[in-house]
Amino acid sequence: IAELKLMIDGLEKERDFYFGKLRDIELMCQESQEEQPPIVQKILDVLYATE
Repeated sequence: IAELKLMIDGLEKERDFYFGKLRDIELMCQESQEEQPPIVQKILDVLYATE
């Protein structure tokens, strides 16, 4: 059981790490909405896709 808890902790840290990166990308895309190249909207579409 202790081994599983360690594995879960590691997975949660990894999840949080990548979630933070995605959040940073989202904020950068939102900041550049005045002169938004088409690629920025495509990135936001991917971030907000539900499936």
